[in-house]
Amino acid sequence: MSNARLAGTLWLIVIIAGVVSVLTQTTSPRVAFAANLFAGVCYLGVTVLLYELFKSVEHRLALFAACCGLAGVASGAATELIKTDPPTLGFYVSMLFFGFQILSIGYLITRSHPIPRVLGVLLMLGGASYFINSFANFLGLGVGASLGRFVIPIAILGEGALTFWLVVKGATLAEARARQPAPSRSS
Repeated sequence: MSNARLAGTLWLIVIIAGVVSVLTQTTSPRVAFAANLFAGVCYLGVTVLLYELFKSVEHRLALFAACCGLAGVASGAATELIKTDPPTLGFYVSMLFFGFQILSIGYLITRSHPIPRVLGVLLMLGGASYFINSFANFLGLGVGASLGRFVIPIAILGEGALTFWLVVKGATLAEARARQPAPSRSS
């Protein structure tokens, strides 16, 4: 299985685990907790694989995206374990990191050739919506709560489209990367 297809498959598992967590958080909080932690572990795999896929496009930005993904998973796990005030504040911290990761990956997609640029643009919109919503909630702006209904569809569209593309077309991405000449290194 190619790195791209594996990243897409793991991302799909993350999405499914997230749905399970949301659906069980009131009736089975332990199942929701376990689903969130499982999603976090799988997302670490997504983060590493996305770094591998995009480090040749722009190494520092791919590394920044990977660090943001790691920070998002870590802060999300910490939120599961500790109480924050208000309770959702920790969620917005993790979404801020994910927003920057997704925005960075979206930009890298627009700079790479095998993945359609429109997916990068959709991902950047999703990432921007994550951090705009997070900051609106941090600042206590009244619009923060109402932004949520716009953030989720934008994020689902961008992340869902890329996940689907990676699962279906991931092998062709690996083939295209293999055909590209190695970048020349000048000293």
